[in-house]
Amino acid sequence: MQDIGNVLETARNEKQIGLEQASRETNIARRYLEALETGMYEVFPGEPYVVGFLRNYAEYLGLNPNECVTLYKQARIQETAVPPETLIPQKSFTVPRNVFIGIGVFLLLIAVFFVGRILITKIDTAIKDKPIQPAKQTEIIEKKEKASYTLSQEVFEKRLFQGDTITLPINGKDYQIQVEKTAPELYLATDIGTQIIALGQSLVLDLNGDVTADVKISVEDIDTADESKGALVEILTTGFSEPVSAEAPTIKIPDQAAQSESAKYKVLFDAGSAYPVTLNATFRSYCLFRYEQDKTNRDERYYQKSEQLTVQANNGIRIWASNGNAVKMQIIAGGKTIDIEVSRPGEVIVKDLKWIKDDESGRYKFVVMEVD
Repeated sequence: MQDIGNVLETARNEKQIGLEQASRETNIARRYLEALETGMYEVFPGEPYVVGFLRNYAEYLGLNPNECVTLYKQARIQETAVPPETLIPQKSFTVPRNVFIGIGVFLLLIAVFFVGRILITKIDTAIKDKPIQPAKQTEIIEKKEKASYTLSQEVFEKRLFQGDTITLPINGKDYQIQVEKTAPELYLATDIGTQIIALGQSLVLDLNGDVTADVKISVEDIDTADESKGALVEILTTGFSEPVSAEAPTIKIPDQAAQSESAKYKVLFDAGSAYPVTLNATFRSYCLFRYEQDKTNRDERYYQKSEQLTVQANNGIRIWASNGNAVKMQIIAGGKTIDIEVSRPGEVIVKDLKWIKDDESGRYKFVVMEVD
């Protein structure tokens, strides 16, 4: 195989060209031309410089540049030293199959151990976090013993239950009042007959028939649906001034025309046309409250202290309350909010809150009207 350096040098000498002349005409430094002819390739910055300068120099000397590059590469391959380790036969090391099987079994056992441990930990945690269900208890309803009370004080306040007895000494004689029922109202058996008192109401009794009030009984709390809860009662033996009439009062019923003319109402606001209104009711204490909305929807419920009720209507609302003073009411309409005070403490009320038309002015008035 020809040496590429000899080929280049022979071609240059045949053309009688010196290295200086060749360097000027090829713009290749003389030391690079000498390195190409002598095979001193380490002076080049890199392999691409060798190939590039070789190709240009071969063309300048009239040689085939591709053949010169091929000769150069073949010479470089022959000069490359073979690593000694490639000439030494390597001993092959084969791991026995049983070792792989043993390692696999060992890793499998480790995996099973850790998975089992994780599962056991989760099960223990779930058992600890699970709420303990209390044992089902059998409800034991104790039969309440009937109580007896003798009034020796001016004010007596107690929750009474069915069968309880109150003894009131008057002028050396004992008069008994027995509780017959506590729902939906309080029923009291007395010597002058059965007396019925609703929630929020008071009743003055003359037990000995001397036309003088002997006792005043007020119902402060009662559950109209559950008689077992009893009734909270206040009894006064002195300190009240309600008279007791010996004769039955005369009740005069006016005719319809007179009743219509004398009907009293309070105007809350007026407008050119009727529009929807909203009733907000806030309960100050226990109260049985019923309402009828636009003469269609009716609802009744026993309300406790601090409860609230909202009713919306287009035309009007009729309300019933066992104790009018136990409920505070507001009417909201047309951007206005108006408070309504409808009764005195302990008074049962039935009122209409509705729109009426004034025939004279043609305007509509929203009024609070008594209902007989």
